[in-house]
Amino acid sequence: MLYILAGPTASGKSDYALEFATRHACEILSCDASALYKKMDIGTAKPSKIQQACVPHWGIDLIYPNEYFSIKNYLTYAQRCVSEIFSRNHNVLVVGGSGFYLKSFLAPVVDEYEGNPSIMRAIDKWEEQMGVDFILKKLKALNPLGLPNSLNIGNLRKVKKALLRCLTTGLPLHALHKNFERMQTPFALIPKRAIYILWPLELLKLRVQKRTKQMLLVGLIEEVRFLLENNYLLENTPAALTIGYRETVRFLTCTSQSKQDLCTLEEQIVYNTCQLIKKQNTWFRHQFKFDAYLYH
Repeated sequence: MLYILAGPTASGKSDYALEFATRHACEILSCDASALYKKMDIGTAKPSKIQQACVPHWGIDLIYPNEYFSIKNYLTYAQRCVSEIFSRNHNVLVVGGSGFYLKSFLAPVVDEYEGNPSIMRAIDKWEEQMGVDFILKKLKALNPLGLPNSLNIGNLRKVKKALLRCLTTGLPLHALHKNFERMQTPFALIPKRAIYILWPLELLKLRVQKRTKQMLLVGLIEEVRFLLENNYLLENTPAALTIGYRETVRFLTCTSQSKQDLCTLEEQIVYNTCQLIKKQNTWFRHQFKFDAYLYH
């Protein structure tokens, strides 16, 4: 059996997962995009070493923060983990709040097409020499039936990715979408049960406040300073944009004229975390069908 335990940030997934895994003979596969990173321990609220020693955990500390890890990388890793765990006659408990990673267990999220690096370099050169409008014009020319409504043409990164896929495959976006819909998730034949942890927002905010205060107390600032000094947190990378880290980077690098105090830093982390929680709850409500809810 493959169990899925989902919930927003600070909902107590790690503690409940440990209890659930013990009762149901599970090994835990983390589905948290920030838990992948080595050296990022405090701000990611990873399961403690004691928790990891009680039940085998996978998907934690796989790469350094300055390294790249795609959803396809995660899917390949998860397939291997699930196969190995089942070979030991254990169940799998997938735990996390990273919606796109979690969705990979229920539906296709990536196709088999690999972007051609030389084409990507050419697109970057076009952007530099010809401008953004040329990129969009090129994409429209390759899609005579029109661009899908789901494509945000104001998001240059997504437009460039769409153009890369069209040029790499020789197919328009509507054909690529049809091919994608016919794909089957590698976990399609495995029995699953999905559980979602629900908290009233006002109680969850109190948990976020308590957790943020504890993170700062045990050394979040020192952790981020170490990551910056050793070039692990690079500007605009997923790791550097993780909530808790991006605010602390700003705190450490801002000029003396705009120097923040610790209270402001704490407030920013709490506010941004609560905004993320609202987005997570909305995303899961529309993207997932859960078998059970754990109410608090």
